[in-house]
Amino acid sequence: MVKSNSTEKIKYDCVGLGVNAVDYLCVLDPYPHLDDKVDVIGSSVQGGGPVPTAMSTLAKLGARVSYIGKIGADPEGEFVKSQLEKERVDTQYLLIDEKIKTARAFIWVDKRSGKRTVALDRDKKNYIKKDELKFLASISTRFLHMDAREPDINILAARWAKKQNAQVCLDVGSLRGGVEKVFPFVDHLIVSKRFACGFVKTSDPFVACQEFMKKGFKTVVVTIGEAGCVYKSENEIFHSPGFCVKVVDTTGAGDVFHGAFIYGLLKKWSLKRIARFANACAAMKCRKLGGRAGIPTLREVESFMKNLEQQR
Repeated sequence: MVKSNSTEKIKYDCVGLGVNAVDYLCVLDPYPHLDDKVDVIGSSVQGGGPVPTAMSTLAKLGARVSYIGKIGADPEGEFVKSQLEKERVDTQYLLIDEKIKTARAFIWVDKRSGKRTVALDRDKKNYIKKDELKFLASISTRFLHMDAREPDINILAARWAKKQNAQVCLDVGSLRGGVEKVFPFVDHLIVSKRFACGFVKTSDPFVACQEFMKKGFKTVVVTIGEAGCVYKSENEIFHSPGFCVKVVDTTGAGDVFHGAFIYGLLKKWSLKRIARFANACAAMKCRKLGGRAGIPTLREVESFMKNLEQQR
């Protein structure tokens, strides 16, 4: 970890805290059943992890961001760091531990649908310790984005954010223990349909949004894949439809959505504009293999949305 020599706080639009990994992706056709043997028809190695990919999205859209996470002093860790730096994400607060292995994610993509299966190889030794975050006192941010993988660390970071009136966003993709402990510190809950409906025990994302709002969030967003998202605030609830694209790979689509959504919050856009913009960014990402390769620039998103409007 590199620290700033200045006594003045470093200011960011958004700081991300969460798990990272090296993504090893392969495209399969046909997608195998148990005990099958198939050939890989396409592959890629990219930086991965929900929060790092959201930070990469924000950086590509023009925001100033920093990522906090833990890597090993191994080739995979160096790859994670170098990829973030190429994507203009500040990595000076990245924690490097010589005693751990950097996490890896093995991802199988079905060529016909673009849907994927993800297996994360991450040891509990990769978890962040509270005393490793003392540097937070030297940082200022408008938003904090987390993934609830380490609830106690998320709570520590959220308390830090609240002390400086920063807003806290939480991404949860699947059901896991301890997540609810983080809820009281979160302003914007942006979660997958799988998590939302599983947690609330409903099949209706609208119902899930309404139930989550009772927990005191400012906004709740449930992403529903190619169908877009459902958005609930104190005063309104609506469905924002997705965009039709030729899907190559859905890996990272939700993560890109989160980054784009936070960008809209930074710009103080209307809720409906934010949702539509985030849906567009997520759809555009799906046109390429991997979570990072297809992240669009602001100009590309604006052009994409303008062209669709003209075609109506």
